[in-house]
Amino acid sequence: MAAPHNWRHKHLLITGMRLGTLFRVLARNGFHVDLGGLGRLSQLTVLGILNSMFGFCESLVNGRKIRRAKIEHPPLFVLGHWRSGTTHLHNLLSCDENFACPSTFQSCFPHHFILTRPAAGIFDHVAPSTRPMDNMALASHTPHEDEFGVSALSAVSPYMKVLFPVTETGGYSELDPDLIPPMALEDWKEALILFLKKVTLSSPQRLVLKSPPHTARIRILLDLFPKAQFVYIVRNPYMVYASSHKLATDAWTHSHLQIPAPEDIDESILSQYTQLLALYHRDRHLIPSGCLHEMEFEDLERNPTGALQAMYDSLGLPGFEAFSERVSDYLKSIEGYEKNAFHLDEKTRAKVRRRWADTFERHGYTV
Repeated sequence: MAAPHNWRHKHLLITGMRLGTLFRVLARNGFHVDLGGLGRLSQLTVLGILNSMFGFCESLVNGRKIRRAKIEHPPLFVLGHWRSGTTHLHNLLSCDENFACPSTFQSCFPHHFILTRPAAGIFDHVAPSTRPMDNMALASHTPHEDEFGVSALSAVSPYMKVLFPVTETGGYSELDPDLIPPMALEDWKEALILFLKKVTLSSPQRLVLKSPPHTARIRILLDLFPKAQFVYIVRNPYMVYASSHKLATDAWTHSHLQIPAPEDIDESILSQYTQLLALYHRDRHLIPSGCLHEMEFEDLERNPTGALQAMYDSLGLPGFEAFSERVSDYLKSIEGYEKNAFHLDEKTRAKVRRRWADTFERHGYTV
């Protein structure tokens, strides 16, 4: 049975926090919740109680097994700004049987997904069947961002600013790891390792992880996984800007516990893009030779097989022939998918050109 259509606009961004974590995040934001966010807070509170209960039970049942788990293979990280094609690339790579990706259910409920996995059908019943910003399929088993799970475990993530866009300025939501309080950064690292250990117990293959904030964490990720590999994808800045606005209004706004001014949302999109890509280009030289492949979304869209083969060759990934057959089947399955259509007026285009000039120049996009 399909979920009711109006659930699409009620999907919360971070559903996996325990009650104590939620209280801690509220406290560091001065318990400032706007009237329009009280209903969402009540949902988070109910979820927090359930996450606390089921998380405690999972620790009792599976705690020793989780602690002993090992991440045998260095992950492959998909990097890039939001709305640059990272999800599409992640979905394509999930077709490779040599890889495993965190699922939506795992990322939404990181404290207890091993214990409660048999109940994932309930998630499919009540959650939207597509993502609100682009209508891509959403189900308990589809690939998902590890960021949602790690942010719920650690309460350290740029996504904390989605919940608290007005007051989340204490360093816990910074893109630059150097600006995060040291103890909070250690909490984030421990949460990432814990989450990946748990995912590995369900899927022992090499993990492919997609999270735009990872684009700013190259140094940290290499400290944790020295043999990790990275693929970075970039897209026409005009499209990224327009699509980012849709993401903010059709998805993130429905998780706000505080209501930001429209001009603040626009400035956040513009400045976050600049900062994220600057951090990537600052640290990309740290990645060892043969461990980074850069691509443009337009090439992936125009010639998926050729773009993916170039990536596999560049990174020395095995099994492309079998992978390409599965990719072909996947692409046939989404042939009816229609991308969002956007139109930017000249004033807006001029603003994007001015603020994001480096990307236009670096990748030769038409201004």
